[in-house]
Amino acid sequence: MVHNMKKTVLIIDDENDLCELISMVLEREGFLVDCACNLAEAMFKLNVHPDIVLLDNNLPDGTGLDFLQMHPVDFMGSHVVLISADPSMELRERAAVEGIQDFLAKPFSMFKMKEIIKRVA
Repeated sequence: MVHNMKKTVLIIDDENDLCELISMVLEREGFLVDCACNLAEAMFKLNVHPDIVLLDNNLPDGTGLDFLQMHPVDFMGSHVVLISADPSMELRERAAVEGIQDFLAKPFSMFKMKEIIKRVA
């Protein structure tokens, strides 16, 4: 199967080491990856409409879910995976209401992350 265009992934997370690690892993898998370390930067980078968005919920300038709720058009066409150190059912249910199908609880393995990304790509 030949792909004309690589799938794009935007990682929105303020942990630089995690962004670099995920980027390295996904680039090795053939994805084009970009990172934003806060919501202000993410707002700018969402203009390219990435195929997949890895969205941390706890960011320096707000929560990922609130941001998604305020800017749904910017996420249109993107598959959003919420990342959070809070694995509560309440957060998962709120994410589902916002249309988020996948959830990664921190800390997570690169294997689990790749599994989700490949499934939705």
